[in-house]
Amino acid sequence: MYKLLIAEDEPLERKALRIILQKYFYNIDITKDCKNGYEAVLNSKIYKPDIILMDIRMPKKSGLDAQREIIDFLPNVKTIILTAYEKFDYAKEAIEYGVSNYILKPVKPNDLKLAVTKVINSIEKLDSSNANNNNKSKVSYENTADSCENTIKAILKYIDNNFNNQINLTSVANFVHLNPQYLSRFFKQKTGVTFIQYITKLRLEKAKKLLINTDKSITQIALEIGYLDAAYFSKVFLRNENLSPHKFKVTNSNKI
Repeated sequence: MYKLLIAEDEPLERKALRIILQKYFYNIDITKDCKNGYEAVLNSKIYKPDIILMDIRMPKKSGLDAQREIIDFLPNVKTIILTAYEKFDYAKEAIEYGVSNYILKPVKPNDLKLAVTKVINSIEKLDSSNANNNNKSKVSYENTADSCENTIKAILKYIDNNFNNQINLTSVANFVHLNPQYLSRFFKQKTGVTFIQYITKLRLEKAKKLLINTDKSITQIALEIGYLDAAYFSKVFLRNENLSPHKFKVTNSNKI
């Protein structure tokens, strides 16, 4: 996984960049976005990104000024400048400050895909050819592992708090800013079960408690745990518990 930081003062542009990156790259972890050059420097110190998408014109501090500071403590960072100005002077100055590439705005998806792919290939080539990068690779792996653990914790907490609502893979993916397809694979890898299996287990455990400890109807319980259709809830319950909700209630109420 490669950590990528977006520094762009326009909210819609930041959102568009995220969407494009999540569509084409499953090996990129996008850190907290920055809306000006000052935040770009600060968050680069915190997250230590491998790749930066940097708007050249931002308030408080320009992209080039931010890049000049960042390369002092992240000399190997790969920065792609986003600019609406196709001028040689900007390109020349950008090269002096270690910028890997630049993309003209408005950003086209294919241009961004090609630029980021080129940067990733450059990083991989450098890592494989330079033995001195072994320590950096180890640190990057550990940081990525920490990021993954924090992500799965956030996902599980969100699900635990919202499983009784109309939650789905897309809503959770939007919450943690991940592509739904990637989230599905990531979730199975980290938990050992699919997203649907995990949600179903939570709902049925809650349903069983309600069936045993309350006099609520099957319809009421279904709605309370997130199923709009009581018949579908009964079908899911039977398939997983080998008993209908009514039979389960009768059988277990006698044990109280």
